[in-house]
Amino acid sequence: MRAEPARPPSLPLTWPAAVFGLIFGVAMTYAPYEFHAAYFRPLYPHVRTMGVAYLGSSIVLMATMLYPHAPRWLDVLGRVGFGAVTGLYWWVLNVRTGGLTGAILYPLLLAGLALETSPAWRRREVFRGVVALIALAFGLLMLVARQRFPPVFYASVAPMLVPMGLIFIGCGAGLLAPVSERWPRLPRILLGVLAVDFSLLAWALARIGSGPGASIYLILTLACVASAAGFHPRAPRTVGFKLLRGLAFAGVVPLLALGGFAAWLAQGAIERQVRDDTIRAAAGEADFLVRYLDDARESLQLLLESPGFRKAYARRDPEQVALYLNNLPAQARAFDAAIIVDKDGEGFAASYGTKGLGSFAHRDYYAGVMSTGAPYISRPYISSLDLPHVAVALPFKQDGKLDGMLVGLLSLERLSAAVTPAAQRFRVQVLDRRGLLLLRDTQPGAPLLSEAHLPGVLRQQLSTSEEGVVETFGPEDQRILLAADAPVPGTEWSVVVAQDMGIAYRAITRTSVAFIATLALGVLLMLALSQFVARDIIRRLETLVEATAAIGRGELSRRVTEEEDDELGGLCRGFNEMAARTETAQGELREAVRLREEFLSVASHELRTPLTPLKGFAALTLSRMEKGGDFPERERTLKALRSMARQTDRLTRLVDDLLDTSRIQAGRFELERAPLDLLPLVREVIERFELRGNEGLRFVLDAPAQAVEGVWDGPRLEQVITNLLANAVRYSPQGGTVRVSFHLSPEAVELRVRDEGIGIPPESIALLFQPFARASNATARHFGGLGLGLFICREIVQRHGGAIWAESPGAQLGSCFHVRLPREVPATLAAAVAS
Repeated sequence: MRAEPARPPSLPLTWPAAVFGLIFGVAMTYAPYEFHAAYFRPLYPHVRTMGVAYLGSSIVLMATMLYPHAPRWLDVLGRVGFGAVTGLYWWVLNVRTGGLTGAILYPLLLAGLALETSPAWRRREVFRGVVALIALAFGLLMLVARQRFPPVFYASVAPMLVPMGLIFIGCGAGLLAPVSERWPRLPRILLGVLAVDFSLLAWALARIGSGPGASIYLILTLACVASAAGFHPRAPRTVGFKLLRGLAFAGVVPLLALGGFAAWLAQGAIERQVRDDTIRAAAGEADFLVRYLDDARESLQLLLESPGFRKAYARRDPEQVALYLNNLPAQARAFDAAIIVDKDGEGFAASYGTKGLGSFAHRDYYAGVMSTGAPYISRPYISSLDLPHVAVALPFKQDGKLDGMLVGLLSLERLSAAVTPAAQRFRVQVLDRRGLLLLRDTQPGAPLLSEAHLPGVLRQQLSTSEEGVVETFGPEDQRILLAADAPVPGTEWSVVVAQDMGIAYRAITRTSVAFIATLALGVLLMLALSQFVARDIIRRLETLVEATAAIGRGELSRRVTEEEDDELGGLCRGFNEMAARTETAQGELREAVRLREEFLSVASHELRTPLTPLKGFAALTLSRMEKGGDFPERERTLKALRSMARQTDRLTRLVDDLLDTSRIQAGRFELERAPLDLLPLVREVIERFELRGNEGLRFVLDAPAQAVEGVWDGPRLEQVITNLLANAVRYSPQGGTVRVSFHLSPEAVELRVRDEGIGIPPESIALLFQPFARASNATARHFGGLGLGLFICREIVQRHGGAIWAESPGAQLGSCFHVRLPREVPATLAAAVAS
């Protein structure tokens, strides 16, 4: 049977969800003020928190997809966090507002994400199924309920809704149908077609500035294209991609976290600055109005103080008074007209005429001046000139009594046209608190003396006559406003300055966008450069792998080039050291095998040498004893017994040396220290050698005048001295001299044994104290011995904390062995023994 081609694994839904969360998280964290549309009103106070939740959960989702061996609880935590914040977003912005497309899309997305919590479901076509269900639902809406697609959002694609709906239904049904076995390419084709429909929806929403909606459809478009192309992000399996993954996470996550923290600090600082600027603008506008009114009053006061004006009014000459009044609007451009009202409320004269003025007693400024006798600013009204005015009334007295009032009609149109620093940056409104009527509005086309449409929070604050700043939605509930108010001292006026949040915090948004762009560029550059780093690392690792394989084949001389002094260079150096140690160990092993063979040969020879005469003399003695009788050859028998005793001693020494070597190698070689005078011990050993005769050798002891005392192991030091003297006797010529001397100091004792024998070759001195090692000239001349005596001497001396070494001027010039012993137990050695 022909094997069926394996289907490529589907794109996991987790990837589009994580990308969606990452985009939303970055936007909400770095540019929260861009979420100030009316439909974001319920979520606006929590935008930053949602952004942090989106960022954290999406990064966790990406990490668990790229690191399959991450803990299962981490994956579940990321999905729960993403689901919680997306569920809140869906409920507030789609379900409560009746947004049908979002109400369908987000539940399907969360359901698919929940299914992929199970690794078994993650290997199935969850993404394809979710996209198919979304396509079917959208297609049915476009064909059956086109009115549910608001024209304000989908006006750009309104003429195409029917064909788009047909495409959605056809592709969705095709993806759900079991046809992929017969036509394996069909699902990819359908996903590619769906990408076109989703891209049209993204384009339609992007045209009206709906970034969140455009983002989700753009992500669906890219996911469909990736799935159609067979692209499937997987956990990297090569060192290069693992390095790329690690660099990406190590670069992006800290930068996002630090950038978010820096953005939060910067946003807080700029928020405080913007709020302070708004409050200062309101206060500055209030100061401007105070100066404006003061200048107006001063102009009126100057007119009242004019002697000609007073004389004309005293003569009750309205034509002459009108002439003075005509000069006021020309000199003080804030006024459109001026009126003289007598104490009975009748109009006496006006800048626009003297006839038919009528009574002004019904005006609030008349009652205000008459009741207080002080200047008064009236409510705004449409005057007889059919213009919006505010009357500024100043009383004047004659002989100490109130005789009338001078009223200036302050032009509200000119007041609105006045250019101030606050008006250049903010929308400035001046309100009369007695009816919240507009006295000044810098927004073009705003009707004066109409009731101001203000948010409830701002209305409530205005009623308190206290300065402050609020962040609230505008009266049309379309954009969020930042507004500050300030009362105008001496009046019933209040100043309100406001601006759109997007404009107020534009500096923060621009800074965040610049940071995100720089971060994206930096990450891309980092990833691109990391490829060169990865190539270099991979090449060096491949060299190590090849060299390791060569070592495994037995090529112990193989080495790698260290190149750089970094971790890989250290690894190469360690590899070379390991290879060198392996090669050395192999050489030592071969040498150990050779030494073992040589030792067995020497040991068998050394053991056979005393055993042969022992066996012969024992057989001879046994034969004579079996024959009975006396031993007529007494001298010959005694000589044989003496020889047997010597050979037995030799065997005993050989066995003792082997036992000591075994104890040393097993770590069971211990000393028993006690106060000791070394000089009598040396004398005793020398006397023992002198009693043996030793072929005419002469022993000389250069004894010091005082005792040679220390804390030592006497029997072991006797063993050292005996071994050194035995070697001196063995390699010395007949009639030679063996000299023993001391060199004393307060801390240590140095014993020297010098002979006049065959000497030691220079190449043998370094190896002389190794086990089974013997000088080359001793081996060549067939001197007996196992090569263990000096090794045992070295161990005894070193365990005393001392040192032993040999010197020889050359062949046939003798040699000298030095033994240096500390008088007291060294502190480090005592601590080691105690432990």
